[in-house]
Amino acid sequence: MSEGRSQSGMIRAANLLALVLAAGGISVLAMVFKPQPPPEAIEVASSQQCMECHPGVAAEWQASHHGFAFENPEVRKLSQDFRNEECLACHAPRPVLAFAPGERVLARNSERKLGVDCLACHALPSGGVATANPNPRKNAPCRPQTVTRMADVNHCAACHNQHKTVDQWKTSPPELRGQNCLHCHMPPVFRGGGRRGFDHSFNASHDPDSLRAAVRLFGSWSGDQVEYGVENYGAAHNFPTDERSRAADMQYRWHLVGEEPGAWQQRYRFRDPYRDEVDLTNTQLPSGESWKETLTAPPQAEALEFRLLYKTNPYMTDEDAVVVESMLLKP
Repeated sequence: MSEGRSQSGMIRAANLLALVLAAGGISVLAMVFKPQPPPEAIEVASSQQCMECHPGVAAEWQASHHGFAFENPEVRKLSQDFRNEECLACHAPRPVLAFAPGERVLARNSERKLGVDCLACHALPSGGVATANPNPRKNAPCRPQTVTRMADVNHCAACHNQHKTVDQWKTSPPELRGQNCLHCHMPPVFRGGGRRGFDHSFNASHDPDSLRAAVRLFGSWSGDQVEYGVENYGAAHNFPTDERSRAADMQYRWHLVGEEPGAWQQRYRFRDPYRDEVDLTNTQLPSGESWKETLTAPPQAEALEFRLLYKTNPYMTDEDAVVVESMLLKP
């Protein structure tokens, strides 16, 4: 009997311990899965605050020409160190959403070194930040709000239609146009944790791969007639576009039997000139169109070499330009 009572007591103790442990486990689970209160809302007064929570996006932006917009030495030189104050509006803009869609923005007075910063595109006039994400984390400290205009071309037009880039986009072939500017300039990207977002590097004319995705060379040789040219097959706007300082030069040279290639010959420049260059005309290459010409091959010609150079300012030397593409054409 004594032994039976002892075993019975041990069983009861074990059951009691199991109950205690189970209760403790449930308590722990309840604490783990208990909905946590949202973080306190903050007032976003500087783009530096955005970078603290979004380091991946910040890294992309800092490598972009949006982040470089105010301190770019070429812009400084061409604007006479911003003595041409007209340039400030787009290189250090106030929040675009404070203006009507497509309306030109004004320059801000603070943190100009940040260039086209987070708040320039995302700040709401009433406070908080805007996003194109249809399902934002509404309990995030900055309390993001979905604003459809963020994915509309008129959002970009505030700065990028000063030289009619958005107008060019509106008349480009539908198969190139896509739905908006983001179609080409902010492709989807996956960051830490597998979260999907949009690339804030804004790759465009300063990125060689983007240039090569916009235009391509072509040519043919028949008898002594050689046709060569370039096609704007991938850009949903003129090439080059936006800043009037940008230029693209078509050059060629002949290869003759037994001789070294001759010097490069400047043949054509694609560019929208400055307003005071009254002796020049707009020679940009529209979306979906081609420029071409036919040359008569000289005697002993064994090849025609031609290339397209891209220059961020019209006074840049050939050595400093980007070779977008080159081609060696033979009979």
